[in-house]
Amino acid sequence: YDASELGLLQAGFNRMVEGLRERERIREAFGTYVDRDVAEHILEEGGMEGEEVEVTLMFLDVRDFTGFAERAPAREVVATLNRMFEIAVPVIRDHGGHVDKFVGDGLLAVFGAPRPAEDHAEQAMKAAIEMCARIKKELAGEFEIGIGINSGTVVAGSIGGAGRLEFSVIGDAVNVAARIEAATRETGDTILLSEETKNLLEGTYELKPRTDVELKGKQGKATLYTPDT
Repeated sequence: YDASELGLLQAGFNRMVEGLRERERIREAFGTYVDRDVAEHILEEGGMEGEEVEVTLMFLDVRDFTGFAERAPAREVVATLNRMFEIAVPVIRDHGGHVDKFVGDGLLAVFGAPRPAEDHAEQAMKAAIEMCARIKKELAGEFEIGIGINSGTVVAGSIGGAGRLEFSVIGDAVNVAARIEAATRETGDTILLSEETKNLLEGTYELKPRTDVELKGKQGKATLYTPDT
């Protein structure tokens, strides 16, 4: 190589290194605002068109949050919620799920999308049990939570418009998970799951039935289940 060729090689190498650094900076910044698994998927695949997938959904919500917010200063409310999310989000991620969205004082987590997982129901159940134990221990007496779990078919993909997109899941299975979480207030259980999720777990957990539970917006009554822990 002569000096000019070496210079071109060096310049090309420098551009490659800078490109890798820039990609990593984007990955780090993106991961702060978007779940890292979703961020990785978007960076690798360039987005995700809508497709039907089988998943397990988890709704988590704080019980009597309105009362808690009225009693405590605003800064304390936000700080306590963030402490809960700092427990919940890593647990969800460690068990293969991702947070689809934060909804006020709660969140929706998805197991089985964007990356498929055959054991999505098992992942969700393990996450829920660990999450409850840790929140009870680390936030004892500050507030209680309810968790609703449901499995089914959803449409998963990049949703939005006008230059703003987010990965999300839509479908009746999502609504049912939210209704199941709301039912924890009636039954007094911390975790409730649907018949569909129970069937996927195939007897790996001792579950107690909760019969004749009304789910808002649904006809008839449902049988739900809570882990015997």
